[in-house]
Amino acid sequence: MTSLSKLAKAQITRFPEVVATVVTDRAGTLLESTGDVDGETVGAVHAVSAEALGRTGEALGLGGLQRASVSGPKKVCIIATYDEEIVGIYVDPTKSLGAFEKKLEGVLRQ
Repeated sequence: MTSLSKLAKAQITRFPEVVATVVTDRAGTLLESTGDVDGETVGAVHAVSAEALGRTGEALGLGGLQRASVSGPKKVCIIATYDEEIVGIYVDPTKSLGAFEKKLEGVLRQ
């Protein structure tokens, strides 16, 4: 299976909606970062968030976390898990999030 770092670099960052990406391992160690974000800081936050949301999903009977979207007034971030890695994808908030998530799902299923 392809690593998330390779997918992020080769495909995800090329989508016009993407303004930044951060890839970490499950412990929050930075593996790859693009764009104007503090990769080490937000990567650690992504890892903690993915762990907490994963436990919540398990408790609710939904299973582990696959993907979650977090929207604020100026930024949108999708946190996705892929094998033992986590990616935070920062998307242009003026673009359609639903359309982007369909594209992302196609990439992550490869």
